[in-house]
Amino acid sequence: MKAKLCLFEKKFLEHCTKRRLLESGDSVLVALSGGSDSVALLKLLSAIQPFIKFSLAAAHCNFKLRHKESDDDERFCKDLCETLGIDFFSKQFDTKRIAKTRKTAIEETARHLRYQWFETLMHTHAFNKLATAHQRNDNAETVLFNLFRGASLLGLAGIPERRANIIRPVLHLEREELRAYLHQSQTPYRTDTSNFSDEYDRNFIRLHIIPIIEKRFKHKFLHNLSRLSENAVELSAFLDAHMCKLMRRKGLSFKEQSFEVSALKKLTPFEQKELFKRALMQLKIEPSAQVLSRLSGLLQTQSGRKITISKHVSAVWKKSRLVFINDNSTETQP
Repeated sequence: MKAKLCLFEKKFLEHCTKRRLLESGDSVLVALSGGSDSVALLKLLSAIQPFIKFSLAAAHCNFKLRHKESDDDERFCKDLCETLGIDFFSKQFDTKRIAKTRKTAIEETARHLRYQWFETLMHTHAFNKLATAHQRNDNAETVLFNLFRGASLLGLAGIPERRANIIRPVLHLEREELRAYLHQSQTPYRTDTSNFSDEYDRNFIRLHIIPIIEKRFKHKFLHNLSRLSENAVELSAFLDAHMCKLMRRKGLSFKEQSFEVSALKKLTPFEQKELFKRALMQLKIEPSAQVLSRLSGLLQTQSGRKITISKHVSAVWKKSRLVFINDNSTETQP
């Protein structure tokens, strides 16, 4: 017999069904930190599971960054899954040592370790979807972070609701809505004390920037920023389709790591930069705004001019073509 859903759970079920985030037969792995967002996500998925008929499990990463607190988080997640009757996976990482060895930031290292392990679990246990608990507040923080970092217009897209096999079923909800749901159902959750430190940029945005804006524009900021983010996602999808068509034109395919200059000059500066962005990504180079502008500006010069893009890659206007040369490989002749 199916359990009766509360109103909040019914709306969540409707959202997941309408957006086709979950379907019958899915095998879903939930990224469970023990915080309010991930606990609420797990509880919501557990509640609607009988109505869609998918399998469910949870995975917790213990990064050993907060000593006893980290171990308590892991124990809490294990107990929660036992209570809900959900399979539980956990793994401990010596994150500080790994970050020091790799010479990468703690946050970046933890993120890489987390998703690498999730991918292994999904492959080993045949999960076809990974559900993360990013919500509307997280999206606002990401959009502002990208804005302050100097992202392009499309950087305002923020966090996608779906990317490959990763789904974010509570992205449309606010943090306080999820906590109210947990409070109503008397479900405990863990609080990460490091979230109250403004040492990291994202925490600074969460603790100081957003509260000031919200105080001035109550009940408007998160909603409107979410709508802006959705518009950017739609624009990105439209642009991808448009650029795919462009790259089928003669001289714009980049199959030989080059473009015809005459074909490039027929495009708008925006289209040129988007084309260059995709070319750089094929070369495994992060396409910064500065490099894209320099590449577009190269078309205003003359044949023979060259710019350096990275340590090993440069672009040269060679006769009728703009050729990308990789010093680590043989140059492709136009």
